[in-house]
Amino acid sequence: MKRLFIAIHVSPEPVLLNLLEMLKTELSNERINWVKPANMHLTLKFLGSVAEAQIPVINDAVRECISGFEPLALQFDKTGIFGSRYEPRVLWLGPDKISPQLHSLANNLLDAMDTLGFIRDRQNFVPHLTLGRIKKLTDKQHFQQVIGNIPQKTYIQTRVDELILFESILHKEGPQYLVQQAFSLSKQGV
Repeated sequence: MKRLFIAIHVSPEPVLLNLLEMLKTELSNERINWVKPANMHLTLKFLGSVAEAQIPVINDAVRECISGFEPLALQFDKTGIFGSRYEPRVLWLGPDKISPQLHSLANNLLDAMDTLGFIRDRQNFVPHLTLGRIKKLTDKQHFQQVIGNIPQKTYIQTRVDELILFESILHKEGPQYLVQQAFSLSKQGV
């Protein structure tokens, strides 16, 4: 069994690395597990524990559902939190506006995985990069102040030309992501 997810790998730009350093400094007294820059990705579908025999079927379904999609541009320019204001769980960076291409691509993929038994989540698709997972806050007011002062501007502007099936291996020091398969976005679906 392998713990798998389908995602878009994103390389952080210097402006995002500066934001992360500022947040780590400002929130150094809080228990937040910060995502390593090399691990940044936009999850399209978390599959969970999957038998290795199912991987070729997943690969074929991904190839089929993305055929006809061209590379797309993504801009990450909005920060937010998942959870409530009083019990935030995740600090994230995402696009202020979801492009129709990304929305369509994600829906195709979610539908394809649903037919394979990987049920669609009940929540709407919110494209985002997880910056940090909040374990415990000692000063919620300070946290809210720091988060409220984050400039809402472009932190990453990138071209997406592939989706990746990743294996996630959990370690004490954080997850390790291994590429199982890469899928090119091109009109031909090659």
